[in-house]
Amino acid sequence: MKRLFTTIIITALLLLSMTPAYCVTEEQKLWNEAAEAYSSKNYEDAVAIYARLVKRGESSALYYNYANALFKAGYTGRAILYYERALRLDPSNADIKYNLDFANLSKTDKTEAVEPFFVTQWYRDVTLLFTSNVWAYISLVLFLLAMFFFLIYRFGMTLVLRKTGFGLFLLFLACFFISIGHSSHARNMVVKNPAAIVLVGSETARSTPDMSGTEVFVIHEGTKVFIKSTLGEWIEVRLEDGNVGWIRNSAVETI
Repeated sequence: MKRLFTTIIITALLLLSMTPAYCVTEEQKLWNEAAEAYSSKNYEDAVAIYARLVKRGESSALYYNYANALFKAGYTGRAILYYERALRLDPSNADIKYNLDFANLSKTDKTEAVEPFFVTQWYRDVTLLFTSNVWAYISLVLFLLAMFFFLIYRFGMTLVLRKTGFGLFLLFLACFFISIGHSSHARNMVVKNPAAIVLVGSETARSTPDMSGTEVFVIHEGTKVFIKSTLGEWIEVRLEDGNVGWIRNSAVETI
């Protein structure tokens, strides 16, 4: 009985040790199949394979490749959705930005965004260099540096060393608060101002959340909207040009 129990334990441990390797091999196989289908211009097959990978996890590279396949297959709205998701995970990636801009050229709607005050735009552009989590890590490093130079100021052996420590302490402390501000702003841009992409051919926005409401404007596949509020099956959205209206929740998918 003891030998049987030992055999079962050893077998179980061997299976557990083999499972991660099998999963990695299976995932890599799907990546290779998707890349081969894409290079062979079998875009529908590539879309199907990348969709399986998306169910397993997320990454900017996966979303980017999936978006490329979707765009080539003619799914413009969903391609824009996944370019946006890829950019959210990797805000400074130039390739994602370029392909997103190119995909946006295929949209029916060409809304002009309201230009913010240049200082506001500059602050937003700096915030978008990194994700909220990355800004938080930067803040931690800056705080530790500030504390290091505070200790130099507090326990330095010479006046020059203490003055230098105090100056650098103030500098890194200021940078810490700025970084914290960017981290908070990056998070609020996602949480408090959620965006979505229209995935249906066209959708009529109304003045009230019901079909009897006055038609305000019509938006088409691929258009980016910002969700202001939700009421049942309806959402109030704002376009980049500032127009506001109610549309069906089923017409969009959040980024």
